[in-house]
Order: sequence, then structure tokens, then C-alpha cells
Amino acid sequence: MTNVQLVLFMLIDTFLSVVVNMMQGVALADTLLGMAVLLGIVAAGVIIHKLIPWKGLPAVAYITTLGCIVTIPDLLPGAAFISKAAGKIGFVGLCTPILAYAGLALGKDIDLLKKQGLRIILVGLMVFVGTFLGSAIIAETVLRFMK
Repeated sequence: MTNVQLVLFMLIDTFLSVVVNMMQGVALADTLLGMAVLLGIVAAGVIIHKLIPWKGLPAVAYITTLGCIVTIPDLLPGAAFISKAAGKIGFVGLCTPILAYAGLALGKDIDLLKKQGLRIILVGLMVFVGTFLGSAIIAETVLRFMK
């Protein structure tokens, strides 16, 4: 993906997310502020990915790690502000264009997908189930320790 395509996709996703957030009753100013914060984190993560010569991790790993670091309470002075601003963004509306783009990208390799047959579906289902169960076990364990 070129930088122009990345910026274009981010703008489309931002526009759709703003529309969805406003439909959910969030004020335009709060939505734009939250999207600006998220776009800043994404841009910083992409820049880090491009600057680091080792390409073993995808850009999403840097973006996620950076997002976690900047929202750790008491680590950075703006963590509370970033968490509050990003918390006003509905992530379901944010994910819909991303999933549509992933579907289009997968459609490009439909012949490769056909060659995989049922194996890829079974592997995908196992990954989904394993991720769900692992997340549920971790959440349950953490919640029990918090009581």
C-alpha cells in the first residue's frame, strides 16, 4: 500500500466513522477530536514502522503498542485526555470500513483461497474460537483478581 492509498483510506474511514458516531448521538466536536487523536496514533505508528529497518512486524503492531503506551495512566501527561477523547469514538463504526477493505483485499487472492479449500476455513474457525476463549479466560482471571 502506497502512502497516498494509506492516507486516502484513512480519510474515507474517518469520514464514515464521523458519520456513524454522529448517528449514535456523539457531538461533532467530540467525534472530530477523538478521530484526530486516533489518526495521530495511527500516523505515528506508521512512521515508526517505516523508520525501523527491521520489517518483521506489521504496522498494526506498532500502532497498537503505541496506542497502549500513550494511554497508560500516569505514564504520560496526556494519557487521560487521549483515553477520554478516543473513548468517544464508536469502534464498531470504525471497524466496518476496515473489514470491507480486508474483504476486498482477500477477494484479490480468491484463487489462492480456493486452493486452500476447507483447511483455511477450519484454521480460521480454530483461530477465532481460540482467540475468544483465550480472551475470556484472561478477562475472567483479571476480573477475579480485581475483586
